Amino acid sequence: METDLKGEAMNQKPLDNRVILWVEDDILLRDIIAKKLSKLNTKLLHAADSNEAFKFLEEETPDIIFLDILLPGMNGYEILEKLKGNEKTKNIPVIILSNFGQKSEIEKGMDMGAEKFLIKATITLDEVFQEAEEIIERSGSV
Repeated sequence: METDLKGEAMNQKPLDNRVILWVEDDILLRDIIAKKLSKLNTKLLHAADSNEAFKFLEEETPDIIFLDILLPGMNGYEILEKLKGNEKTKNIPVIILSNFGQKSEIEKGMDMGAEKFLIKATITLDEVFQEAEEIIERSGSV
C-alpha cells in the first residue's frame, strides 16, 4: 500500500476501517446494504430495532449511524433523541434514511441533531455512502 508524506495510506476512502451502525427493520434493504458494505472495508452493525441498536452501542462506538424512522417499538426520532441526549453518543453523526419526504419530517430530524435526512426513494446506496464519506471528512476524523 502506498503512503503519503505523512505516512498515511493513499487511496484510503473515508469509510475504510469505519464502524457503521445501521438501524433498519426492512430485511430486503438490510441484505442489500450488507452486500454493498461487504465490498467496502467497513464493519457493519445491523440493528432491526432500538433494543438491538442500544445493545451494540453499549459495546462499540460507531463512526456513523444510519437510522430509519419507522421501526418496531421506539421510532427513529425517539432513538435520535436518546442518542443526542447521551454524553457517549451525542457526537456520533446520524443520517436519517426514511420514506418520509414531508418538509416537516425533514426539519424535525435536522432540528433533533441529524446530520442529513435522506429520502430512500430518491437516493441510491452509492449516494448514501458518498454523503457518509463527506460527513466523516467534515468531522475531521479521517
